[in-house]
Order: sequence, then structure tokens, then C-alpha cells
Amino acid sequence: MVSCDPAIGYEYYLNNKSDSTLIVEFKGNGFNSTKGDSIRLVQPKTEILIYETEMWGKNPHDEGADFLRMFDSISVMTNSHRPIKTNIHKRTNWKYDNDINGLFIKTGTNKYRLELTNDSI
Repeated sequence: MVSCDPAIGYEYYLNNKSDSTLIVEFKGNGFNSTKGDSIRLVQPKTEILIYETEMWGKNPHDEGADFLRMFDSISVMTNSHRPIKTNIHKRTNWKYDNDINGLFIKTGTNKYRLELTNDSI
């Protein structure tokens, strides 16, 4: 008998539609996480992958209010270190998608996207 422990991926993106450079600071949880600094600069009119990790589990689904559980902490501010207006900890401010695959055991990646405009910063 063969057993496997499937993993669910988590990806978090920031789509900066504003005219300002934004700073994302975070401390992530999970394993197989994105290597490197926990500070990301997001240039105006660009989208970047903020953080990517995996956790043991199956059946990718929207984590609801617990969607940021992959972060110990996360914040977004302007390049001048001014806090933004949008509450990034509120699930309704992020778009959700996934890429579920698998026949019997569903695996895949949960994808969350935060879109910020001039009005939201």
C-alpha cells in the first residue's frame, strides 16, 4: 500500500494599479516558502507574487476569514512609509481563485490577489 500526503499551495499577489511604489513587509509561515527577503517593492502599474508556500492538506478552497494564515504578519504601505487606506486583513478586499486538480484527492493552489488603486492608498 502506498500513501501520499498531498500539499496545497498558497500564492499571494499584489496588483499595484496606483501611481505610487508600494512596500509589502511580511513574515511567512508554511514550508517550501518563497526564499529571500520579506520586503517587496511593488512598482506602479505592476503585479507581483508576494509570497508562495505549501502546507499539507487536500481540497483547495477559500480559507475565508483565515485566508492570511500563511503569514505571521503582513503590512502594505507607500514608499514614504505611509499606511494605506485599504484594510488588507479583510478577506473581501482580496480576489480568490484556485487551480484544483486531481481525480480522487484534490490538490492545487489557492490564489489570493490584492488590487490597489490611487483611491485605495
